Amino acid sequence: MEGVLTRAPTGRPRVAAVGAILFVCLVGAPLISLFPVAVWELALGLDLGRPELETLLVTPVAVGGAVLMVLIAAGLLGGAGVRHPALCACLVAGTSLATPLVMRLLSPTFAPVPGDSQVNGAVVSAVVATAALGACVVFGRGRHRHGVLPGVAVAAAGLLLLPMAADHTRDRSTERRSISQISGFGHTIAVLDHPKWSPVRVHEVHGGLRMTYVAGEEADPLGTEPERKVPPRSEGGAAPALDGPEGSSAATREVAAGPGIGSDRPVENSPKSLHVLSWTPEQRASGIHDGCGFPGVECSEQDSMVVVHRGTDNGCGPHLSEVRTRLDDGAIASVHPSGTVAPEQLFAVANALRAETSGERDALIEEVLRG
Repeated sequence: MEGVLTRAPTGRPRVAAVGAILFVCLVGAPLISLFPVAVWELALGLDLGRPELETLLVTPVAVGGAVLMVLIAAGLLGGAGVRHPALCACLVAGTSLATPLVMRLLSPTFAPVPGDSQVNGAVVSAVVATAALGACVVFGRGRHRHGVLPGVAVAAAGLLLLPMAADHTRDRSTERRSISQISGFGHTIAVLDHPKWSPVRVHEVHGGLRMTYVAGEEADPLGTEPERKVPPRSEGGAAPALDGPEGSSAATREVAAGPGIGSDRPVENSPKSLHVLSWTPEQRASGIHDGCGFPGVECSEQDSMVVVHRGTDNGCGPHLSEVRTRLDDGAIASVHPSGTVAPEQLFAVANALRAETSGERDALIEEVLRG
């Protein structure tokens, strides 16, 4: 097959042909991608009340409009001297219609430019169509002329790469958000300083900055000492110390994440993951016993820490929901289970928390990004 561009006697591509290709790719491709959506929105605006009528109205109009734009693009390309104008126009139209569909199904989070999914679909359609016809021009030079086949290959490759591009941009967005949330938090951040616990996620939530830690493969990631056990609960909600085998049995019982911070939007659902919440001064102003007077919430003190139990609706009774502690500088932090966590680990983590040191946030950011 011959190349796409005609050639002047000097051997250089004609400017008119290049301009026509760019116009069809940068203007025609977005219009073709947006046309079916615009027709569908117009049909919904008519409020026919019956989906089958809306479909019957949209289908012929959308197909007819797309065919009309293909004919216009083919006429423009042919008039500018482009070889295979119909095939080039069909390549642009097919790319423009397939790109938004692939983005919607396989990469709905891909948003390279500000705007909704229709705007991003139009922009990506223009980019992929330009790359496809550009490949036709590049590979159509010299002795070997392949027509639009290189463009078809580039368009197919671009559509297949869209999910990977979506994952990359999502990761980059997560990294930027994590950096912003850590560096922009204007209060003390509680740090779990233990080599077997690694921070993997960070979120700003109501009341402070929530950081998710994941443990290593070891069964006891903190090397918890036997005496650091969660006390069994008494009828009055008190937390007596453990001094017998019955208490040891209660200490090793695992608990699931309950209502409240740490379970409303869990980032990790691992038996060895938990949330550390660094309180803001506004939340800290209510005191470390904040919320303990609410129905279904029972608080008790144990070794200068406040243990919070919350009730459930499944008949299992109150369960351990969080452990609160004061840091060296007076800030308050709390530990919340994520998934299923042994109660003694919550106590050990709360006991191991410390306030951040000067200049430590950069290292903390690196750990989160690496995790």
